[in-house]
Amino acid sequence: MSAENELLDLVRGSGNFNSDNALAQRLGVTRAMVSSWRSGRYAMPDERIAQLCALAKVDGGTWMAKIHAERAASPAEKALWRSVLDRLSAAAAVVALLVIAVKAGGHQGLEATLPALFVIDPGYIMRNWPCPRTGAWPAIPVADPPPR
Repeated sequence: MSAENELLDLVRGSGNFNSDNALAQRLGVTRAMVSSWRSGRYAMPDERIAQLCALAKVDGGTWMAKIHAERAASPAEKALWRSVLDRLSAAAAVVALLVIAVKAGGHQGLEATLPALFVIDPGYIMRNWPCPRTGAWPAIPVADPPPR
């Protein structure tokens, strides 16, 4: 099944659309146009991909990359879109792991593993002296700082 058909089915399943006709009306296109996208006669415009992703509440960048990777004419273009898709997938995986760690109460362990440079005192930007934990000086002092 093509990525365009997968996206159309996903939108139909997640919304209140019991037919392609209902979906077409919501998108402001004809039923024949949705049918043409399904059959591969016409390529789905990027604007419609974004609109469908918003309706299904899914990541538009990932679906855009999937669809463009399928449409790509040359091997180089296909490789480029696959690379974009792989990078988006990797970034999403890292974010998901961080969210799971924080939700599961594992953020204390996460804080312990981060280098001291990334753990900044909450009032750090309001000071004119170094952070007591990291020793880092503020980037823009508000007044003349004490001698170093």
